[in-house]
Amino acid sequence: MPPSVARSLDRLLRRRHALLIGAAGIFLALLGGFAAAGWLLRIEIGPPESIHMVLSTAVCLSLYGAALLLAPWPRLMRLAAAPLPLIASLALLEAATGQRWIDFPSLHAWRHDAPPLPGRMVPTTALALLFLAAGIWLLNPADRRRRRALRICTLAPLLLGALGATAYLINLELLYGWGSSVRMPLLTSAGLIVAALGLDGLSRRGRLRHPRSQDMVRAVSSTAAALLVALSLATGLLVYRISSDAHQRSLLTVMSYSVRQRAALLQAQFKLADSDARRLFQRRDVQSLLESASQGKLDASAAAAALAGFNRTSVTGLAILDAARRPLAQAGYFETRPRQSAPMLSPPNAQLLWNGHYLYRTEQVYRTSAGTARLRLEQRLDMFDRIVQDTAPHDALSGIFSLCGRDERYLRCFSQTPADKGSTIPIAGNIHRFTVWPAFSGKSGTMHTVDFSRRNVIGAYEPVTGTGLAFSYKIKVGDLLAPIRQELETSALIMLAMVALGAAVLRTRTGPVLKEVLRSNQMAELAAERFRTAAEANMDAFVIMEALRDADGKVEDFRVVYLNAEAERMWGLRRADSIGQKWLTLAETHAIPNHFDSYKRVMDSGQPLSEEVPRAFDAVHPIWIHHEIVHAGDGISISVRDITQKKLAELDLVLREALLKTVTDSIPALVSFVDADQRYRYCNKTYMRLFGIPPEQVIGRSMRDFLGEESYQAVSPYIEQALQGQTVSFEKEMFLHGSLRYVEGRYIPQQHANGTVSGFYVMVWDITQARAREIQLRSQVSLDAMTGLLNRAAFMDMLDDEIKHHYLKRQSLALLFLDIDRFKQVNDTLGHAAGDELIKAFAQRLRQNVRGTDHVARLGGDEFVVLLVGLDAEQTAIAVVEKLMAALRRDIDLSGQTHHVSASIGVAYAYMPDITPARLLEIADQGLYQAKAAGRDTYRLLKVG
Repeated sequence: MPPSVARSLDRLLRRRHALLIGAAGIFLALLGGFAAAGWLLRIEIGPPESIHMVLSTAVCLSLYGAALLLAPWPRLMRLAAAPLPLIASLALLEAATGQRWIDFPSLHAWRHDAPPLPGRMVPTTALALLFLAAGIWLLNPADRRRRRALRICTLAPLLLGALGATAYLINLELLYGWGSSVRMPLLTSAGLIVAALGLDGLSRRGRLRHPRSQDMVRAVSSTAAALLVALSLATGLLVYRISSDAHQRSLLTVMSYSVRQRAALLQAQFKLADSDARRLFQRRDVQSLLESASQGKLDASAAAAALAGFNRTSVTGLAILDAARRPLAQAGYFETRPRQSAPMLSPPNAQLLWNGHYLYRTEQVYRTSAGTARLRLEQRLDMFDRIVQDTAPHDALSGIFSLCGRDERYLRCFSQTPADKGSTIPIAGNIHRFTVWPAFSGKSGTMHTVDFSRRNVIGAYEPVTGTGLAFSYKIKVGDLLAPIRQELETSALIMLAMVALGAAVLRTRTGPVLKEVLRSNQMAELAAERFRTAAEANMDAFVIMEALRDADGKVEDFRVVYLNAEAERMWGLRRADSIGQKWLTLAETHAIPNHFDSYKRVMDSGQPLSEEVPRAFDAVHPIWIHHEIVHAGDGISISVRDITQKKLAELDLVLREALLKTVTDSIPALVSFVDADQRYRYCNKTYMRLFGIPPEQVIGRSMRDFLGEESYQAVSPYIEQALQGQTVSFEKEMFLHGSLRYVEGRYIPQQHANGTVSGFYVMVWDITQARAREIQLRSQVSLDAMTGLLNRAAFMDMLDDEIKHHYLKRQSLALLFLDIDRFKQVNDTLGHAAGDELIKAFAQRLRQNVRGTDHVARLGGDEFVVLLVGLDAEQTAIAVVEKLMAALRRDIDLSGQTHHVSASIGVAYAYMPDITPARLLEIADQGLYQAKAAGRDTYRLLKVG
């Protein structure tokens, strides 16, 4: 089989239930729609005989088709099927009570072949619709009992539809009285069967599974038995239909010949009677009597005596009438109260009478210049009477001969037995169903119809030429088929025994083969189960896929056949959703690394492939995989293993280089990666722009060599912290490659899942110019005029910024609040000029003994503050305070006098300060107050937070 055909069959097999549901829904919607439109428009449209389906059935099938098409939306599906139980229940109540609620007889009456109760739904159809509606509500059963009920709701309409079609094909109502209760038009049966198949598709949708061996063997056995029964039934029904049709055709041929013969005999009888009447009319003595009668001179007694002489055996009455048809003279008697009479077309004024025997009455008109006279003659049809008596019905198969005439209002039929008075039938309604009716149009032939007594009959009809009368011969079909019914019952028992014997033989012959197949399948299933167990226990991801080929046989995709639990975990898949999916679509949807070219290469070459490939580039948790691809049938098997730990070291460099080179080359910062040996492994192009050194000349050098000894020593503590796994930040003034620069730096460790640190990332911003501009601006608007230090307002603004900055960087700062001891005494004894000189000297000493990054300000008078930033510990702040106190204690020359200087200091130390500037200043002031209370020339440190 070509691969394209195999793939098409496979897709069709996988989607068979959805296709079955859709096809059934479309078929039922169209079938019911055509039938309903035909009844409403009074025309037959769509499939042949669709109009035989009654309107209520058509509506129900259309609604069920709509429900099948709405299967993806369960609420809408149940809403569409909701009217079915009501309509079907009303139909069953109609059949039980005889009422007419949903028959709509006026819509169905226009059909000439309508049944006795037009529009009535067959009870078995209503029962099948109830089962179908119940099946909709039993979908997706939660327990076994509901599943069994759903199976019954599927099988019942299927069997009822098949029974209705069988009854239709073999005319079961002719064999058994109950046959009319199950007989359905073929399209109604087809609609129920298709609806049952659609319901079966709904029940099986979403329950696809690999069939077990026992299920397969059971399916083979049941299928073989079902085929045997179906073939036997089909053969028996076909033989029955052929034999019954042949018997009916032969009988119709005989009946047609009989009725034609009888019509010919009656026509010959009429000709003889007409010949006798004509000869009598043409006699001179009769002409003389008629002449006298036309002139009003007839002697009644003499005329009666003369007519009595003409009377014969077959003539029962002879009379001369005047123009008004009043008898003037009469011989014999005339039938005045016949049981049945019918006018004839020819000769004029002729009548056929019946009163236990047939009478033929004619009138001959004699016209003269003086007036008109008539000769009435009534004759017995003895020969026809004998034929009628000889062919009178004596058993069920004798049939009934009918001789009928008609006038403008009634069809008048004569009896075949003396006890019957005949029939007078209005010419209206379903008169066309009567066997004799076509003969009045001059036609002859046979037909199968329902007569006036609502009996199912076959008949032959023949016109009596030129008379306006017609013959028919009919036999009840039930009587005709009675012998066949007995033979059919006997044959059915024999066929049933043969089917049972055939099933037993089939089971005996196929049993060993099926057992062997079952054993082989069980062994295969055991091997498959062992394989699945091993695959599930495997720590590697394992996938089996089959190849999908294009029209030229080239591999264009793969379909997932199997994947184990590790594959689900590795790729974030769900097995139920993934099996059966195309690989390219699955890989794109779930972001799975796609190695389609490798898969295709293995398919083309047939050689296995083993290679290491990256599954993902993740700067934090990179993953490498090793996969083995093996050709298996018309597909491949893939084994995937995580080899991340093996490839981690080299992957780190590759990933970092790719990431840093892509992202960091464009940012205005020095970005690099330094390994555990403090050697540069990566740097961005900013090094070239800032220092004029290409990155290639930096990579591989040690930090000590690149920075220089002085700058290296300045950042060495931060390097140690970063290699210990801590993220550190700093701001420093450093001498780098011939120029003094103020930089802000951040070291970020590269720490792995096991806790080891393989290096750290370096991010350094050159803020020299920004710092210079900042200092320049601050000096212009925020400096104290006497000392050149920051004033209170500028310091408070700066303090707010530094607090936020240190909080974000998780760093410490310390605020020193200083007050010159006994400053008022200097002012009072030496004057304000000496006091101002002391303040300037004090400010200069503060400036000289703090870092360039620290901030010094004069709040007013002899009050000063110092903000120490970027502290790494409390001891650093204490060291700076003690250094300041030592510097401030040096004597100073004021107005030619040596003066001893000292200061009291309050220190507020804060780690990750989350405080307002005013509150921090208040805490430092509290420390100052405590230092003064302790005797001055000392400090007190208070911790914040």
